[in-house]
Formats: sequence, structure tokens, C-alpha cells
Amino acid sequence: MSFTLNSARVIFPDTQVAEAVPETVKSFNQLSAEDQLALLWFTYTEMGVTITPAAMQVVNMAFADNVLTQIKQMPALEQTQVMCDLVNHTDTPICQTYSSFGTNVKLGFWYQLSDWMKQGIVAPIPVGYQMSEKASDLFQAMRQLEGGQQLTVFQDVVINMGYAPTGHTPKVKEPVVPPQESALQTKVNIKGIKNVTVLSYMNHMNAFDFQAAVALFAEEGALKPPFQEPIVGQENILAYMREECYGLKLLPAEGISEPAEGGFTQIKVAGKVQTPWFSDSVGINLAWRFLLNPEGKIFFVGIDLLASPQELLKLGVVR
Repeated sequence: MSFTLNSARVIFPDTQVAEAVPETVKSFNQLSAEDQLALLWFTYTEMGVTITPAAMQVVNMAFADNVLTQIKQMPALEQTQVMCDLVNHTDTPICQTYSSFGTNVKLGFWYQLSDWMKQGIVAPIPVGYQMSEKASDLFQAMRQLEGGQQLTVFQDVVINMGYAPTGHTPKVKEPVVPPQESALQTKVNIKGIKNVTVLSYMNHMNAFDFQAAVALFAEEGALKPPFQEPIVGQENILAYMREECYGLKLLPAEGISEPAEGGFTQIKVAGKVQTPWFSDSVGINLAWRFLLNPEGKIFFVGIDLLASPQELLKLGVVR
């Protein structure tokens, strides 16, 4: 048997994925613009999901400075309209520019707006505003999510705002960040896993040496981010890593390795990921499902957001 992309996607089928996250994002996107903005505001102020100022050190906000300055200088009503336009995916120059930003710049953009809202520089949610019943119910449901899942909902919501015309708005090309110096790199230890490819992948990702991480993939290899379609091919994977993965800290803990048909090897690793945007006390519970070809190259790796912290204990290596 030779694995295909579709058959590779179903390795370790018992992995319990946090389906509540895409469901929550879908429900959020069905709210009115006013309720979406209010829910974001209450998420900041009442749920404690706050972005750390230190995160701005990993972002080149020069790409957003002109738009932020433009918003800052607007009257309050126009500021509110711009934020509603972003939520409503309205075709405006600002919304198109926003869509061209990478993930980190979008998160930095909303961090700056929220900070200005607190200072009264940008129009805040009106005093006495009451969310609709649907928004209030969703807010209570979000309270029940595990911390890392709340953060993922927040990121997914912010990333998908703006307006991308047919064919998509070309992404801003951010400078390539040099990998961490070898002397500063730390090596991961994964209980139950000695595979050099998997260990190297984790170490290269933590050093932001994405070129070296991609070299571990087969030419036709694929990476599947949480709740997304697989990204196929080394060039596409490298572009994704440079845009989405800078600043992440992978904390793999436990793993199992099993032989698969055709000389392939399947390996599952569970652990956490920390993002610079949020406190180190909050980690996102993840599983990495690797399928290595007979040459030891990564044919497929699926990254799954786990349904609960208990999923970290279900690999069979924890007693």
C-alpha cells in the first residue's frame, strides 16, 4: 500500500479534536457587527484574554502604521464605522489593506486599537451597551472553553476580518527572520520518541529555522494546520511557516511511534504551544500526527487542537 494525502489524514483516528472552536467561530461570524465588536471588547476586559505588550516585539507593525494613524485621526463615528466594516468584510481600501497583513500584524493591529479604546483615543463600546441574547449566550459558551481554545477562537476571528477580493489580496511580504543562533537553541525531549526527524522538526521550529524544518519534508509532503486544508509542497509550507509560526514555542511532551504499511512510520506527539501574544501561563493543547515515508522524510503532519487537557494523557505512554 502506498499512502495518499487522503489516507494520511486519518492516521490516529481516535484523536479527539476541539470541534467547539470552529463551531464557536462560525457562531461569532453570524452575529451583528456591533455584537461582534462588543464580544471582542468583553473578551479583553472580562475574560482576561489579554494580549501581552511584549508580543509587539515580534511584529513589524510598519505595514499597519499608516492605516492605524488614519483611524486614530478620524472622528469617533468614523472609527466605529471602520471597525464595523472590518467585521462585515466591506470592500473598502482599509479592509483590503487589512486583508494583506499577515497573522501577527493583524493581531498587533487589534492590540493597538484595543489599547487606544481603553485610552479613549478610539471610540469604545458605548456605555451601557447590552449585547443581544444570542451574543450573550455565545459569550457564556466561550467562558466554558479551555483557555487555549478561547485564544484560538480570538485569533481565528481576527485573522478572518477585512475584505479580500476574488483572487485574494496579495500578502505583504515581511522580512525573513533569521533563525536563532545555535548557541541559544534548546533541544526538546519527548517521552517515548527518539525519531531524529520528529525531534529535529520540533527543534528547528523553536529556533525559527523554517528552511531547515521544511527540508525534513518530502517534496510532495504536506502540513495540515488545525481546521484547515493541507498545505502541500515545500515552497508552500515554507511560506506558511514564515507567516504563521514566528514566535511560537513548541512544548512537546509525550509520544508514540508505530510502524505503518509500505515501510512508513506513524508518530503521534502531544504537548502544548505557547504564543507570544498571550501569557506563558496559557498554552494551547496540541497533537502532531506525523507520517514518515521509508526514507524518513515527512510525508504528512497533521496539527490538531485537542478537545481537552486530558487528551494529553491518552497516548498510552503515561501511566
